[in-house]
Amino acid sequence: MTAPRLSTTAQSLMVALDFLPVPEGIATLGMEQKVAERFINAYGAVWSEFFLRETPQHSLSVPAFSLARHAVTNALYAQFIAERGYDTPHFWTPEGWAWRVRTERTQPRYWGDPRFEGDDLPVNGVSWFEAMAFARWASLVTGENIRLPTEAEWEWAGRGDNPKSLYPWGNIWDAAKLNSGYTDAKFTARGSLAPVGSYPEGKAPFGHGEMLGQVFEWTNSVLMPYPYSAEGGREDRYSPERRVLRGGNWSDGKYVNRLTVRYHYPAFYADTTTGFRVALGGAQPPIAARPPYDLVVYGRSTFCPDLVTTKAWLHAWNVPYHQVNQDLDEQVAWRLDSWLGSRTVPTLVVAEHGALDPIAPPVDANLKALRNTDRGTMLHEPEEATLRAFLARHGFLAG
Repeated sequence: MTAPRLSTTAQSLMVALDFLPVPEGIATLGMEQKVAERFINAYGAVWSEFFLRETPQHSLSVPAFSLARHAVTNALYAQFIAERGYDTPHFWTPEGWAWRVRTERTQPRYWGDPRFEGDDLPVNGVSWFEAMAFARWASLVTGENIRLPTEAEWEWAGRGDNPKSLYPWGNIWDAAKLNSGYTDAKFTARGSLAPVGSYPEGKAPFGHGEMLGQVFEWTNSVLMPYPYSAEGGREDRYSPERRVLRGGNWSDGKYVNRLTVRYHYPAFYADTTTGFRVALGGAQPPIAARPPYDLVVYGRSTFCPDLVTTKAWLHAWNVPYHQVNQDLDEQVAWRLDSWLGSRTVPTLVVAEHGALDPIAPPVDANLKALRNTDRGTMLHEPEEATLRAFLARHGFLAG
């Protein structure tokens, strides 16, 4: 498949995205236990999981990177749509493209809704798949490593070196410094999105605007318990687990609009509050180019050490894949039983874009002993060297 032709210029897009540098530093993530307990006492025990996922508070080093001053706007997203963003598999992750084809999505969920029209409003109704596709498109236009931030990068940019800050401006709530749903006897919420830049007094320590309120912002990160570590698959772009959103939103009140809040949704989810901003450079690798075929990983949603190990190798080599789980999808289980011959996971299949079956019939094998068996277009429970050779032969890795 040929690469897309792009008309947006690198210079104009970089100016519009307006990246601000974020220095390297020691970031403090999350809330102290005693603060979480105060929130739970105030809101009730039913909120325990919500607040405790922000604990324990901990510190880690974050390399320098850049982050867009504001969330991506409708005007910027319109450029992506105009560049055939929803018709170009090169922009999408394998699972994201399969979702786009299946849902026939051609624009964000609330695109054209009069409540959210305006070039300078943050785009909303965007899934993680769509945010990733925009970032890949922007990377191709500019030749730069444009991507979604990790949640560690996001919180460091929003909080800086004040570990007690719950808000970009400090530790005292101020409803006038963000666009939230908070209303009391003295303050009435806006009740809608605002043009980006409407709340300059709420800017974060490194100059970023509206990191609270407006829209929840998708991060690259898979939801996993704290402490944060980039190891263990947390930043794997192709794993099917839920993704973390940061930043609160225009509709919810004080309890959500905090720097430490970790919302999470499946990658396909979108509502009136979901948007994103993009990062540039840093320690995270670029979003990988779409290979000529899809790599489909047949696995399961419960713990499988072979699957964990295989995914760690794929992540280390920056290889895109589409994971399907035999314990969640009857059609996947049927394929493992009939076409693949054995319910062995992980089984890796080389497929056409958006497909699940191998591009050619697999080589016959002993179905009772499939570990580390390479069947041409199919590989079962691989060892590292076998997996690397399999990927290189099919164009996923350099030989």
